Amino acid sequence: MHRLAWVLLACLAGCAREAAVAGTTDHAPPVAVPPARPHRIVVWSTDSMRDAMARLARHYETAVPGAKVEVWCAGGAELLAKRTAGGPCDVLVIGDSSQMSRFAAAAHLAAGSPAELARSRIAIVTAAGNPQRITGLRDLVRPGLRLAFGQRSSSIGRYTRWALSHLLLEAAPAVELPTAAAVLAAVRDGKADAGVVYTTTFADAGAAVARVDVPPDENQPVLYSISVDREAQEPAGAAAFRAVALSDAGQAILRDCGFLPPGAK
Repeated sequence: MHRLAWVLLACLAGCAREAAVAGTTDHAPPVAVPPARPHRIVVWSTDSMRDAMARLARHYETAVPGAKVEVWCAGGAELLAKRTAGGPCDVLVIGDSSQMSRFAAAAHLAAGSPAELARSRIAIVTAAGNPQRITGLRDLVRPGLRLAFGQRSSSIGRYTRWALSHLLLEAAPAVELPTAAAVLAAVRDGKADAGVVYTTTFADAGAAVARVDVPPDENQPVLYSISVDREAQEPAGAAAFRAVALSDAGQAILRDCGFLPPGAK
């Protein structure tokens, strides 16, 4: 009983803060109580939340004895392709509102379930010491600069190009990659002079790269959302995991991983 009460309180705390994203209804979601039996939840997450989702999974497993959470991370485009092909999923965590809209359009989301989970920002990654003396997005159009960008189909690729187009800039990357982590790795390994990633991508980067922050008026708010899958094999467990992620405890884990709260400007 203590276990169920704990998750009930987590749900109520999380539901009080939900913000509308693609597919969200105006009605408050039902209280989520996890199954009393051992159960397995499959969470598909955008790659930039890999560490945060692993920590949320451990938190849920500790709070709900007998639960097992499996997390599979990839770029948003890969997640959508895999889900459209019929891959089994209970919970979706996507770092791009336009990508989540595609999941909604394909009828992959449970009614009333999508909610804003967290936010982030983009930043420029350069080689350690910033030898090219890059100070901002405008420097990325400098001739001769080797750039690493996310692929156009990826969330980080879209955020990168939105930020540049906002400044009426266009840059030609030397390499295009599926995730922000891959962009950072390309710069770290000397395959590019600079790239655009999320601020949270630097969490485990160490001293091998340097970070150049993009000012708020040039930045793009990165919106992460969470939803139970419409065809979840474990719908009660999925709803309970979603509630925990939205709870005060779940939000504290996300903040510790460098994410901003829902609605952050």
